[in-house]
Amino acid sequence: MSASSEQEQQPRLSPASVVVYLPAQSYRELHRCVQGNLQLRLHGSDRHARRADLLRLLMDHLEHAHFNRFLARAIQAALPPGRVAVEINRCMRQCWGEQWDVHYYTGSMVASLIDSLQSLQVGTAVRCLSACNEHALVVSALAGWQMFRRAYVIVVTSGMIDEFRGTLANLARAGAPGLIVCADSPQSTWFAFQGTLDIDHDGHAVIAARGLPSVFISKPDEIAAQLERAFSQLSQHAKPVFVFATQAVLESRTESGRPISLQPVSSPANGADDTELDAVMHLINNEPVHLLWQCGALTDDERELVYTIAGRAGIALADSLVHPGSVAPFHRGRRIRNYLGTLAMYGFSRRIHAFLHNEDELNPSDEQCVFFLKSKLDQAATPFSEGKIKRQLRVVQVNRQARHIAPFTHIALVMPVANFLRQVMVRLNVAPEVLRHRQAKLDALVQLPETVPVDRIPTSPMTPNYFFQCLGGLVTALIERQDYRYLGVYDVGRGGISAVRNVPRTGPGFSGWYGRALMGDALTALPYLAATSRQNVLAFVGDGARALVPDIEHRLPGCLASNPLGGVLNVTLFYLNNGVLSLIQTYLDKRYSLNGKEQVTLLPVPRDSQITTEEGVTVERQTLAMFDVGAVHQALTARGCITIFEVALAHNSDGDGLSLLSESAWSRQ
Repeated sequence: MSASSEQEQQPRLSPASVVVYLPAQSYRELHRCVQGNLQLRLHGSDRHARRADLLRLLMDHLEHAHFNRFLARAIQAALPPGRVAVEINRCMRQCWGEQWDVHYYTGSMVASLIDSLQSLQVGTAVRCLSACNEHALVVSALAGWQMFRRAYVIVVTSGMIDEFRGTLANLARAGAPGLIVCADSPQSTWFAFQGTLDIDHDGHAVIAARGLPSVFISKPDEIAAQLERAFSQLSQHAKPVFVFATQAVLESRTESGRPISLQPVSSPANGADDTELDAVMHLINNEPVHLLWQCGALTDDERELVYTIAGRAGIALADSLVHPGSVAPFHRGRRIRNYLGTLAMYGFSRRIHAFLHNEDELNPSDEQCVFFLKSKLDQAATPFSEGKIKRQLRVVQVNRQARHIAPFTHIALVMPVANFLRQVMVRLNVAPEVLRHRQAKLDALVQLPETVPVDRIPTSPMTPNYFFQCLGGLVTALIERQDYRYLGVYDVGRGGISAVRNVPRTGPGFSGWYGRALMGDALTALPYLAATSRQNVLAFVGDGARALVPDIEHRLPGCLASNPLGGVLNVTLFYLNNGVLSLIQTYLDKRYSLNGKEQVTLLPVPRDSQITTEEGVTVERQTLAMFDVGAVHQALTARGCITIFEVALAHNSDGDGLSLLSESAWSRQ
């Protein structure tokens, strides 16, 4: 240390530089202290063994920090950030300021790039985050874009493009802009370890087949030209752009050449026909027709316009399973009277069903019309077949892309939703008798309870209907009395559906049902959301999704602790356990009268109740066989706390908008 001080140099550290001795009785808690950059030892070992161990560590330290030829060059002088990292950082800042994240999973080929990107973000609001696996990086980037409009840079090592699953398609579908940097081997390498290019395979063609643009930088002197191509593609396409690069490129620190800039993106033109817009305005202002707007992902300004227009025009509002909370029953502490619930293939609300139907039959198309805003009107949007929509449902679709207009849409407005809403506001002049006609129906539907008597029968284990009507009542009371607000997280399965349908939202949530509906995606995104949310986080995950993905729980405390608001927020995770893939079993129950047997059976994974403290965050696990209003209330209002509930449920196929058949059952009448 003294020699280092004299030379004004920091001491050279190694994994063997620091040894920490713990009391012998600490062995049960040893896992909490383990870190790769220090050595832990328990007291009580043999004196001679301890001396030999210290001598070994000393020699390891000297070899690592002073006699390692590979490190000699790095030790002699501080290295500047790599060229690729510098240019990517410049591009992202030009486009998004500090509204973006770095997501990485390390590897030998990308370690230098990750270190450079991290060093460039010191003192900024750009977050650098890792995850359980490569797939979790993409899920986190999707959550970051959908929830917070944060762009991304994802860094992975070679061969890992196969680990992203269908979430890549979801990222592209969401129009989430960002760069995915994937290390790759030179094409000249003969069957490279983990490489994507050889005479038998072409991983770059796989990315192209997904409709994603990419570049390949094989040598340092190609950096400028290829990154310029990548940045140009990023400016033209709101989707991931892949940058494949060799290790030599990623570690290159050549600083010659001009900075690479990004061309600005032009705003899309308004392609709506005036005749169609006139027809829509006549429909809104003059026709005595009941209107329902299903809203996709809205910006804050768009949401305010939707609420204002709906209130003035008597329009009913619905969110969807893929965008829960785009509109919600509560907004900034006040109730939205026009919100009726969820319209979707699964989980549609009882009030939405009653709005559209007379008993089991759809109302005549000259009596009602459904608008789909920012929607492809895909299969997940409604419980109706394409044929039924075309024959029996009057549809208006607003989408900025003409290729996403459904063939069974009656009036199509090809324009950004924001433009549509602004024009509606300017031209809004609803006839008084039309407004009274619509308001009368809304007033009647508000009185219709979402639950029926059989939903309120207590059992142990609980039915999903009973558990979620209890939870929905508690959350409603917290919102109305304490201005409780949260970010909902909904995984794929019956539990996520029931939560979307029955637990009132206060704003947009993250849904695993988006796009490919990949089971486990919402759970995988939970650590990222714990680290970044400005509201409490409430997550609903079935045991099927839980069993499909890595255990994310060890990351949760650290992520909440890293959140600047982590000390005043909480994360509540409901594991919904019934030992069966409920949604598939429901399908078998209704269609085939089979029990599914091995197809749907899950092995139990719940853990015992316990309370621990990790990263300064209290983590409490509890089991619920019956609804415990006190325990759940405590969890939802705690500060700086993670609560994991193991909820024991009994499978059923009743209610919760699981299908149109479920709404015609005797118990729903």
